Amino acid sequence: MSKAGFTNEFFRSAILPDWWDDDCREDPRLLQDIEIRVARFLGQSLATIKDPSIRLAAPTYPEAQLRRVRDIDRDRLAPAIHSAMRIAAAVVRSLRATVPNAIIPPPDGLAWRNSIQHAGPSLTLKDVVQDLWTRGIPVVSLDILPVPNFQGLVGIVDGRPVILLGHKHDEPGRVAFVVSHEAGHLAAGDCAPNQPVVDEEEDVQDDSPIERRADQYATQVLVGRDTIPSINGTTFKDLARQAANVQRQTGANASTLIFAWARRLGTSESYQKATLAVRALYQDNGARKQLRELFDHYVDITAATETDRALLRCVYGEPERHEAAV
Repeated sequence: MSKAGFTNEFFRSAILPDWWDDDCREDPRLLQDIEIRVARFLGQSLATIKDPSIRLAAPTYPEAQLRRVRDIDRDRLAPAIHSAMRIAAAVVRSLRATVPNAIIPPPDGLAWRNSIQHAGPSLTLKDVVQDLWTRGIPVVSLDILPVPNFQGLVGIVDGRPVILLGHKHDEPGRVAFVVSHEAGHLAAGDCAPNQPVVDEEEDVQDDSPIERRADQYATQVLVGRDTIPSINGTTFKDLARQAANVQRQTGANASTLIFAWARRLGTSESYQKATLAVRALYQDNGARKQLRELFDHYVDITAATETDRALLRCVYGEPERHEAAV
């Protein structure tokens, strides 16, 4: 599995059973159980897994749309994409009965914004993600994935759209834009079964129509207009000050404005400045906690099968939280 691109950390979390410990490695009677788990995960026959002459490989997704990708071979992303899709399938199988069939957001970002219930003057990450869950569209942040991984992925799993986040960003405004961007791909019909849209890196320029459309969609949802209000600054403090002023004038979230500004420039330097600016506004953490709380509300880990619980351990990490639910 390691040669196929799956790290030991991922293998231990996603494949091995709850009861596994290091002493189990010495018991040959357990080998067939592990081989069955690997065969199920890779979608290959048990005979293939048992044959030492066959080199295992992650299933490829030749029709996946890779966006914002650096100079990287498509096959190198295959382990992360396949793992994410298998985890997504475990999430779908473990949804609580209250989660409805999926209702796709409208293709007009402003129309979706106007339909989202929210208390304050601006839409927050929780507002957007809560609306997606109530539409029957899971939004799942992944803590353990093979590397290289991706920033965001939207795909259709067992007939249900799922949005997956691979990078561990914790700034709510930053994550809100990524989630809304992936929802834009979904609203535009960009993905289909076995054809996920995968955004690898946010600081890679991609001027393709599909990416411009998804960025504009996210801007409409979070800012309430087609373009980001003009902000700039020679220092991160200037940037933070200008974004805070625009927030007071328009109600658009300052940290969302800052990271949308960085995304438009698409450079590592702009993201570094944006990170410092958001930190200066004390809006730089809490996203992952909000996502986890919503995940726990809509996913019933206690009802999941033992093999699905292993996959779900890759969500937010913290294996002891899942083990306590066994």
